[in-house]
Amino acid sequence: MAFAISIGYSTAPPNKVNRPYSIIDSVTVSPLSTINQLSPVFVIDYDARFLNANYVIATFLSRKYFCTVSIDTAGRMVLTCKVDVLANNFSNCSLTVTRNGGIGKPSYIPDEKLPILPNRESITSTTAENPYFSSGILDNKCYLVTVINGGGIS
Repeated sequence: MAFAISIGYSTAPPNKVNRPYSIIDSVTVSPLSTINQLSPVFVIDYDARFLNANYVIATFLSRKYFCTVSIDTAGRMVLTCKVDVLANNFSNCSLTVTRNGGIGKPSYIPDEKLPILPNRESITSTTAENPYFSSGILDNKCYLVTVINGGGIS
């Protein structure tokens, strides 16, 4: 079974929602083994136009991916992909974001800009103790969101 993928590039930072991208061309791939939806690997015929590609759209997987291009033997290229989680449409999602006063300073609640009624919801804030948050492993852009119960204000 063969599928079409679109190969292109994006110059926007990876943490941008709805990032713009340009498509170079589409190619047909015939998977030789199982495809992982979160991190697929596509093998295509060599094409110099794709050497600087960093973005793949696989409509048959309903996903967009960041990719790295490697040159393989026998005139092939390998596109190693990682799902672009911010490529989804977030415009219809409802969410609440609580601001942090800074590292080691959790938000002081109640907050006049926080759309939660403190008399109807129990809100707690604490500093997360985890070596990944302070060691630089996660690029210093860490967010920890915990939701308990999932109920809302009616």
